[in-house]
Amino acid sequence: MMSKKFHRPTAMTDLAIIAGTVIAFFVLAAHLELSEKVAAWGRSYEHWQLDELPLTLLLLSAGLAWFSQRRWRELVVEVRARSAAEAAGARMLEQNRQLARQLIQLQEQERRHLARELHDELGQCCVAIKVDASSIAHDTRDRLETAYVCARAIEQTADHLQDVVRSMLRRLRPMGLDELGLAACLQGLMASWSERHGTACVLRADGVLDGLDEATNIAIYRTVQESLTNIAKHARANRVVVDIHRPAAAMSEGDCITLRIDDDGEGMSAGSTREGLGIFGMGERVHALGGRLSVAAAPSGGTRVDAVLPLPGGMRQAA
Repeated sequence: MMSKKFHRPTAMTDLAIIAGTVIAFFVLAAHLELSEKVAAWGRSYEHWQLDELPLTLLLLSAGLAWFSQRRWRELVVEVRARSAAEAAGARMLEQNRQLARQLIQLQEQERRHLARELHDELGQCCVAIKVDASSIAHDTRDRLETAYVCARAIEQTADHLQDVVRSMLRRLRPMGLDELGLAACLQGLMASWSERHGTACVLRADGVLDGLDEATNIAIYRTVQESLTNIAKHARANRVVVDIHRPAAAMSEGDCITLRIDDDGEGMSAGSTREGLGIFGMGERVHALGGRLSVAAAPSGGTRVDAVLPLPGGMRQAA
């Protein structure tokens, strides 16, 4: 409908120009008696049969009009077919986005289940092993040196296993996301990452981040997490800045949460278009929520990740 409204003024203008030109030519021809002059000129070249030229040109015009009309019908059919194909493509794209959203939700549900199992089962077993090992070490320290050494080894192994479980829990499910909120979770993630890699990491949150739906929280958290992983692998940065902006309450339709991650590392090579699975995964998460993500060289050097996530309507009003 928008396409028809856009093209209709142009078509009407063209028709008005043609009609005006024909009327003007008719008035001029009647005033100058062009037909009589052409007929008189053609009679002098009777042996060349030039007096038949007007009828021939009239037939040529009719033939061109017929040709144009057939091409117009073909064009209409082609445009309808293309419109139908674009509509089908749009439906498929929306279906793919819904499927991606469902897959991400199922993935997060499975991660939550695994995190709960690790915490409830493996974590408790690690604690029990450590307690038993500590008890054995305490009881045999002065009597059985070998048993004491073995107990201490078991205790150290349990400590290591607990550290592994905690690391797996953090990767499977953002710890404290449900209880502490997104900002606190990101602060903990960035503090841990900064301590591990020796890189300064700053979070700047503008607006209230509480009350976001789980899909948006997870998408923002995973985007920051994957970006930090990429920076640690490739950037050799000294400083990372994460900016999150959420509009104030009662904003209009189409408001978004914006996420920007800047680092001062080596940046992207000139003309680089290669994207790894991490960037692809970030893009899929953001696109599944109707947002967009871009990764490019930062103006001041390093790499910039920009993500824009739409706010659900009900959340905008309740913000």
